[in-house]
Formats: sequence, C-alpha cells, structure tokens
Amino acid sequence: MSKKRKREVDVELVQVYEGLADEDESVRLKAALTLVTTIFVPGVTTEEQTKSILIRLFRGLCSGRKAARLGFSVALTELLAEVSISSDATPTTTVPASHVVDILEGQTVSEGGTSGQDERDHYFGRVFGAEAVLKSGILFKTSDPAQWRRLLDIICTVALRKPWLRQACGRALFTCIASNEPKLVPEAFAIDTISAFSTHKLIRSPEGVAIWIAATRAFPDAQFPNLIWKYDDPLASKDISSLTAILKDARTQSDGSDESFEAQGSAGWSANLHFAWDVVLSELYHEVPNREQNQPRFAGRASFDLFWQVVVDNGLFADSSSTERKAWGFSLWRKTFETAPQSVLQYTFSQQALRCLVNSLKAPERYLQKSAQRVTQIFATRLSGSGMASTDQTLIGVCVKSLLESVSFGDFDQITKTKAIHNILELEQHPVQEAIFIALETLLNDTFIVDDEKTRSVQQKCIIALQGKLLAASLRHSEHQVATKEVNASHLALCLLILKCWVRRVYVTAHGNPTHGMPRGSLTDQARGLLRDRLASGFEQTLKTEAPGIGLVREVMMSLLQLEKEGAPMDIEFEDAISKEVQKAWKRLAKLKISNGEPVNGATSKGNKVSFHDGLALLYCLVLFQVYNGEAEAVEILQEVNALDDQWKQNTKAKSAPVGDDVPIVQILLGFASRPSKFMRRVTVQIFESFAPLLSRHGLESLCEVLDAKENAQGQQEMFEATDIEVNEDDADRIDSDVEEVSSDVEIVDASDESDGDTSTDSEAEDSDSNSEKEQGEDEDSEDEKDEDLAAFDAALASALGTRSLNQTDGDATSDSDSDSDADMDDDEMMELDSKLVEVFRAREEEQAKKKQRSGKEAKENIINFKNRVLDLIDLYLKQQHQNALAIDLIIPLLRLVRTTQAKQIAIRAGDILRGLSSRCKGQIIPNLKDATGLEHAAAVLTQIHEEACLQSSNAHSTLASLGSLLLVKAITKKDRESIRVVVDIYADTRLRQLTDKSCYIAPSFFSDWNNWCQSIEKRLAQ
Repeated sequence: MSKKRKREVDVELVQVYEGLADEDESVRLKAALTLVTTIFVPGVTTEEQTKSILIRLFRGLCSGRKAARLGFSVALTELLAEVSISSDATPTTTVPASHVVDILEGQTVSEGGTSGQDERDHYFGRVFGAEAVLKSGILFKTSDPAQWRRLLDIICTVALRKPWLRQACGRALFTCIASNEPKLVPEAFAIDTISAFSTHKLIRSPEGVAIWIAATRAFPDAQFPNLIWKYDDPLASKDISSLTAILKDARTQSDGSDESFEAQGSAGWSANLHFAWDVVLSELYHEVPNREQNQPRFAGRASFDLFWQVVVDNGLFADSSSTERKAWGFSLWRKTFETAPQSVLQYTFSQQALRCLVNSLKAPERYLQKSAQRVTQIFATRLSGSGMASTDQTLIGVCVKSLLESVSFGDFDQITKTKAIHNILELEQHPVQEAIFIALETLLNDTFIVDDEKTRSVQQKCIIALQGKLLAASLRHSEHQVATKEVNASHLALCLLILKCWVRRVYVTAHGNPTHGMPRGSLTDQARGLLRDRLASGFEQTLKTEAPGIGLVREVMMSLLQLEKEGAPMDIEFEDAISKEVQKAWKRLAKLKISNGEPVNGATSKGNKVSFHDGLALLYCLVLFQVYNGEAEAVEILQEVNALDDQWKQNTKAKSAPVGDDVPIVQILLGFASRPSKFMRRVTVQIFESFAPLLSRHGLESLCEVLDAKENAQGQQEMFEATDIEVNEDDADRIDSDVEEVSSDVEIVDASDESDGDTSTDSEAEDSDSNSEKEQGEDEDSEDEKDEDLAAFDAALASALGTRSLNQTDGDATSDSDSDSDADMDDDEMMELDSKLVEVFRAREEEQAKKKQRSGKEAKENIINFKNRVLDLIDLYLKQQHQNALAIDLIIPLLRLVRTTQAKQIAIRAGDILRGLSSRCKGQIIPNLKDATGLEHAAAVLTQIHEEACLQSSNAHSTLASLGSLLLVKAITKKDRESIRVVVDIYADTRLRQLTDKSCYIAPSFFSDWNNWCQSIEKRLAQ
C-alpha cells in the first residue's frame, strides 16, 4: 500500500510542477495552492519530504522554461511561510533555517563548463530564491541573525558580480524593509542590511539610497552605522551633487579625496527608470507639507525644487547628457506630474528641461521624440484632475508661460507638432479655464515692460491668439450644452469676462486710469488690430448659442457704455451730432427686453426662435460696434436704425404692423451680408430671422433684386455703386465671356450647414473678420499699383528710346544729351527703334488685358458670393415662413436665377431651396392665401411660372418650374376649390402655346406632373 501511495504522490507532484511552469497565471496559482494545501500538510509531511520539495522548487527557479520562474517563486514563498523553522533540527516537525539557506546556495550554483545562458538562469534563480525567502519571513521567526546575514552576503555578492542584477537584488531588500506592515522584520535586519551594503561598497548606489530611506523611515530611532554619508543623509542639500551622480548610476572620477563618499555606480543603463527615483521622489513629497509649515523632518535636507534643479535639470537634461539619460529625464518628468503634490509641479518647468523637450519634439530621432510627447500629454491630464484648486493659478500660469517662452512665444503646437497647448485650452472645467485666462492676462500685462516693440508685438499677438482659442473652446462647451438643454452659466460667465477684457483693451486708451481695469502700458498697433478682429470673431462664435449669445453680446457692449460713464478715456471721440445719435442708441439698447437672454450672472436657458426685440438689440449692438471701430458708413447706418426704430414705435402705438417700410432694413442687412466676414454673415442671418415674420412684399422684392444682378463687373458696379469703375455693357459682356466659370472653391453654405455643421474651430477664429483693415487700404493699394505700373512703363519706354526716364532730373544725363543731341538716326536704326516701341506697347497692352480679366473675374466672384449670402436669407425665410402667403413671391426669382446664372453652384443652391420648399409644403402645410386678392395674385404668379417654364433652359429648371407650379396649384385649391377652373385654363393656355409657338420650349414632364396631380386629387375635387 505504501508504494502505491508513493506513486500517487509522485504523479501528483509531477502535475503540480508542470502546472507551476504554465504560462497561464491562473493555472500557476492553482498549482501553488494544491502544493501548499494538499501535498504539504504541516505535522504530516516529514522533514525529508519537505526538503525534497524545497530542493525541487529552488531548482525550478533556475529554469527558463515557460513561466517556471514565476510559478515556482510563488509556490516557494507560500510553502516557506507554512514551514515551521527552528535553530535546532526537529525531525518531522521543523526545518532548520540554515538548511533553507544551504539549499538556496547549493541549488542555484551552475556547474562548471555550462553555457552563459545556463549561468544567467542560475543567477536569476538565486535572486528569485532569496526574494522568496525574504518574503516568507522564515529568517525572522528566530532570534539568530546569522542566517539572514548569510543571505545578505549572498545577495550582495550577486549584485557585485552581476551588475545587471543589482537593481533586482536591491529591490528585494527594499521591498522587504519598506513593506514591513506586520512588523515581522526586526530592526536588527535593517541595520545589518545597511552594514552589508556598506561593507560591499554598495551603499552609495541607487539601491543603497533607496534601502537607506526605507530603513530610516521604518525605524527612525535605529542606530545605523556612521560615516556612510558625508552629512548623515543621502538627501542632504550640501551633498546634492553626489546624489546626482548616484542616481545617474555612474561612477564619479576620483580626485583622491573622500573616496569613501563617492558614487559606487555600475555605469550600466536600463530603459526603465530605476525604482530608487520613485523612493527619492516619495521622500521629497513627504517633506512638502512639513516645509510649508516651516517644520522640516530632517534639517539640512534638500527641497524638491533644489533636487529638480541640480539632479534633474543640470544632471539628466544637461547638454552633455546622453540620449539615454535624457530619456530617463522625460520618464521622471512624466512620473512627477502624475504623482507629485500640485504645489511643487511648477518647479519641473526648468530651463534645460524645457529646451530639451522642445528640441526632442522637433528632432527626427524617434526615441526621444516619443518620450517627450508622453510628457506633453500628461500636462492636460494633470491640470484637469479633481485636485486642481480653483484659487491656485500658479501652476497653470507657469505651465503656459514656460511652454510659450520655450519657443519664443511662437505657436508651440505647430513648432513641436503636438497638441499640448490645445489640450490645455480645451479643458472643460470652469476653474481651470478661468485660471488659464488669468494666467494669460498676467502674461499680457508683463509684455508692457518689454522695450523692443517687435518683440512686444510678437508676444502680445501670441497671447491674444491663445485667449481667442480659449474663448472658442469655452463657447463650444456652451454651444454643446445649449444643444442638450443643459446650459451652464459658468462657461458663459467666462466668455463674458474675456470679451469685457478685450473691450477695455481695444477701446480704452493705453495710458488710462488703472482703476478702469487697464494697467499702464500699451498694445502695439498690430496687437490692437488683432484683438479687434478677435473681438468680432468672439461675437460671431457667441451668437451660435442663440438667445443666450445675444444677451451676452449686449452685455459686453453695455460694458463699453459703463466704461464711458466711469470716465474711462476712450480711444475714439465723437462730434456733438454723432454723440447725440450714439447716446440715443445706447438708451434704446438698454431698454430693450431680450427673450431668453437674461444676463449670464443669472440663470440661462436655451431660447426658441429669435424675437423681434432680440434682432433689434443685435442690430444696435452691431452698428454701435462698427461706430466705435471708426467705420465710415456706420454713423449713417446708425441714424437710419434710429429713424426706423422711431417709425416702429409709432406703428406700435397705432396698433399697426411693427414694420412699416421695411425696404431700408433689408438694404441695411444686404450691406452687412455683402461683406466677406463670418461675423457679418452670422449676425445678418440672426437679425433677418427676427424680422422675417414682419417683412412685406416690397422687402422681399428688395432682397431678390440681388439675384437678378449680372455676374460681371457691370453687375458689381450697379450692385455696390462703384462709381469709380467705368465699364460699359459691351466691355462687361466681353470681360464676362473671357472669364471661366467660378471654380468650386467659391464658398457655398447651405442654411442647414448654418445651424448644424457650423462648428467653431481655432482656424475659423484666426481667419474671420480680418477684412476691415483690407477694405481701408484698398484705395491706397490701388493708387500705389497704378504708380508702379506707370513707372515700369516709363522705364521700358526709356530703355527702348535710349533716353532717361521722365522721373529723372535734367542733370542725370547731361553728358549723354550733350554728346548725342545732334546725332541723326539712319533707316536701320529707325526700324530697330520702331520694333522696340511696338514690343513695349504690346507688352503694356497684354498686361492691361490681364489686369482687366482679373478684375472681371474678381467682380464675378464677388457677385456670386453676395448671391450666396442672399440665398442664405431666402432659405431661412422659406424654412420659417413657408406657410406665409408671401413665400410664393420667391419662386419666380429663384427659377429665374437657376436659368440665368453662369455659376453652377448658384443654380444648384437655388434649386435645392425650391425643392426644400416643395418638400415642406405637403398636405395642409402650404402657403395660406387670405382673400380674393391673394387668389388673384397667386394666379398671376402661376402664370409667370408657366412663362418661365416655356423659356429655353436646362432640365433641372423645367423640373423646378413644375414643382413651383404644383405648389401654387395646391395653395389656390386649398383656399377655393372653385378656383381649379382658373388653374385648368392656365395649363390649357400653356398647352396651346406648346402646340402653336415655336419659341416655347416647355418640357413634356411639366404636363405629366400635372396629370399625376390631377389623378391624385380628383376624388377630393369632384362634387
């Protein structure tokens, strides 16, 4: 029976050993559990059986098969923890501690003549075995220190012989001392460990520093050996340079003095950061609260900022450091940002670290580049953490300032090809965004003391651009919240703060009273111009939040009035007459009540459609904004708006329509829409949206006049009243015929894009509203260009004639004229001169033709863009007012535009608008004709549509004409079924014209659609 039992145990042991080497962790753990609970039974398993198992486990640690080293290490640790240990051997119950160390030492020695790999496996086995013995705690169950001293000697010997295993040896001892939670490790073991490292000259190494810190932290009252450290502390501030050499893991060059205190490095390197760095950083972190209270735990110990400056910045990031050491520096920087207290992170933005960061990001060397990219990614992650204090802007300010200074206030993200600044600005937490803005404001104020104007301008423009990106990010968050009906007032409050600061900087003189929020100093002209453009761009993005955005814009503009009332010296002064109009506008703007656009300091909610008062307030804001920007036509427009407001108030009192003669307001909006500005485009659409329900037929006709304009220089002259352009109709047609169709890069924006796809981006903020300065300098550029052309022609003519140019003084060519004045030219010379003159005039004529062609093309593009803007307004009107009887008046202009335009995209856009109107008008949702006059007008429009359909055009035009015709038929028959007779007569006249008039090009599908509609409606119309 015993033999049978023995064979069963052997089979089971084989399976357990096989399981311990399995690559699946769960299989390994299950095998280790079987060994400890089933095979080994305390009090039953004999000493010999226990030793046999221990021998097998120690030998397994030396195997490189699969995951044997990991599985056998776990099993050995757990088994040793269960074995009873004593100093004297007691068979069947205990195993002497000396036997365990003997087995470790005997089973982990490679035999002579083995390969290098076998030797490395046995050394690995010795380290893993020693670690298992330490983890099990068997050596601390007796009071005899002899065995742990033997073990310490074994570990130190391995560390000296095999430097590549030194870190593993040190980590095993550090873990044993540092994780002494049950207090099993005696104080004597820590003292013996320090002594052993000192004896083997390992104490002044990264492992020695880590073990010393762990020992002094676990046993603060222990009496450790003296004269190990020069100042009794490896972190002493006076010996910080030695710590640098130690943590770099390199031997120092001896000068013959104090050799016992030199670094005992191995000059080895590993891609992974040494664990001693974590230990040192953790110890420095523990000192931070004590230092903040001026109660350091160790007098003379280095602070974190000193450690970073000397050890990291001047050590790892030094210019002479190798690529590997710099990689350590980046790993350490990232780890510090992940684990350090917030109060010390500002010290990590040191000079050489930043220089190395930027150079590595720009360098083609992939290794350092990836390490540096990981550092930049951690910045935003840490700043967005919940531990970021809302009142502490120091870290954010230092971070942003350091990154900007590292690239001389250039575009950090573009230079380094990262998104470091972008990710910081995109952080959604309100305290973080507010801290970023305050930091940027502080940086902007600091630029005022810069003497060099060019440098100051570069810095100011960079900071203003970042403020614009921050505003765009905050508005995107608000816009998203408006879309989800979860508006957070904090984001709008930050937008208000930014815009108000911009208003003060743009419109208050540079040397004003600091009590008005403006520090003494100045923005350069370029920076001020950029800030003015950013302000317009900010308004444009703010209006994307609909009603809350209108309230925000009004509040920002009202802050300008408040500055005036407080006596702030404004950058612009008005004459008395103009000032009267401006003050009148301010009073009316202040009295206007905006729906769902309460001040952002209170509750806000997503508004519905823009109301009439919303649009009027926005119109006043826009015109006042232009007036304070000094635009020439703004004052005249303001007077018109004031007059219109007076008229609307009178109509309101008379209980008539709020809008009387609406042509002026339409003309004002068309003037805004014609400008190449995103801000003007958006504000025009929103103002038009508020006035749309109140527009009359005359207002719509004024709007549609733009669609009939010729797409050439003559059309531009007529539309924009360009009196300085002299082009007759023949010239315009000739120019127009020479110009190719406008390419696809001409902007087409659907109204659906206006509401759905108009997401803010930083590039939009940079490109928009930069045309004001362009318009102001166009005339001067034109005059300069003419002067240059004349000078060039004069020079060419003088060269051909061999004389001086007209702009030369008489004394410039005195000698030449005196000698050659009486000379006569023969026939050959005359012929040569004639050919030269012909060539000069031909070149001038060609140049003039090219310029005229370019001018014609630019004129055509301007008209096409203007028509696109008008189509935006028409599309908006038809989306909201498609049941309005006036909607039918827009069908003919759109059909005519499809037929006459030379721009394909304009035709497509107009066709899409008509199709959209037709798709929305279904069932009873069609234009409501109010009375008999409306029926007569609808019949007249239907007749005009049929006349339009008879003209020669494209198939798309015919299809659209049929859609428009059927839409009118539905509206007429909905109002009066008897009017079907009028409709039939109109279709009959058109059919007759098709059969009798050669100039009628109506498509057959026009009547097919009519027949199909008749079949679908006959049951409802039949009596």
